[in-house]
Amino acid sequence: MNLLHICSYYIGNKLYSNLTKEISKIGINQDIFIPVRKPEHIGMNKLNHSEFESVNYYYANILNRSDRIFYKSKMNKQLHWAENQILTNKKIDMIHAHTVFSDGGTAYKLYKKYGINYLLTVRNTDINIFFKYAVHLRPLMYNILLNAKKIVFISYAYREKMKSILPNNILKQVENKFVVIPNGIESYWHINKAPVSVRFSDKQVTLLFIGLVDKNKNLETVIRVCNKLVKKGYDAYLNVIGDGPMLEKNKKLSNKLNIDERINFYGYINDKDKIKEIMNKSDIFVLPSLKETFGLVYVEAMSQGLPVIYSKGEGIDGFFRDGEIGYSVDSKSVNQIVDRISNIIEQYETISNKSIYNSESFKWNEIARRYLDIYNP
Repeated sequence: MNLLHICSYYIGNKLYSNLTKEISKIGINQDIFIPVRKPEHIGMNKLNHSEFESVNYYYANILNRSDRIFYKSKMNKQLHWAENQILTNKKIDMIHAHTVFSDGGTAYKLYKKYGINYLLTVRNTDINIFFKYAVHLRPLMYNILLNAKKIVFISYAYREKMKSILPNNILKQVENKFVVIPNGIESYWHINKAPVSVRFSDKQVTLLFIGLVDKNKNLETVIRVCNKLVKKGYDAYLNVIGDGPMLEKNKKLSNKLNIDERINFYGYINDKDKIKEIMNKSDIFVLPSLKETFGLVYVEAMSQGLPVIYSKGEGIDGFFRDGEIGYSVDSKSVNQIVDRISNIIEQYETISNKSIYNSESFKWNEIARRYLDIYNP
């Protein structure tokens, strides 16, 4: 089987290369079409060909800034490049477009011209950027969805968001194509997962935040949660891994609340061993993002036995029952988050062990096999 990936965001995001690697192990031949804006991006995220000879890369330095505005021109440019450089040399059996707009438009054009089936993966930008602001492109989006073989969401939350924005007449025709397949976490976290829950003190609790320190990731609320826990009599601390435009503002807030000595700001860390070390010094992972497509870091924390606090209707919400691996919360409600942390503390060992167990569901080899079921005719 020859599978063509159209993947505008392949560069800089390892989840695509992780998926490609696991699909190669199953025995599928893959061609990866990667439109880029800069020559220096060519070759990035490339797998070792001595190990995965069934993967061919097609980096196309054909994009420019105006393509963000002239979408149909960009789509046609990608179509012609794929035709001339890929389809003239081989037969393609299936296309996987990794976004609806940036990639799906080209897949739709190829389907209309050559009859090649395609599936779509819906991303954050499809719903929160393109659909929201590019109103003139919505009719095209509906055609892209209507002609897709399957429509994949990486979270239940985003499946529900899509259902809420589509016109009823379109939704009725495409809902049966909806499939939820999450991203996987890197094998490091499975290999080094915590064996069992560590002992937990009823009154001492260390929270952990990992992410970009900006408005969306909502560190301010986590700091206020730590402060509220202290006021309620907990010996509470907070570890922060991350950097960003609101770092100094959040440091000033911790100082203003007089809990700066209880908060460790580690800055940005890329070393998994160091991140794991800090996770093992923490008890509960708290990331109440305002918007979150999936959030691999929740599952990484789960692998280390940390129960998680996550935003209702975002990210991993919908994969687990409330209270199983943690709780969904109103991302802006300090009181609700504090209450849910108290709930976790009361049954810490049970939730912690379930977190470790459930992290096993996010292995790339299992996810690749779920895609294989869709790729096959």
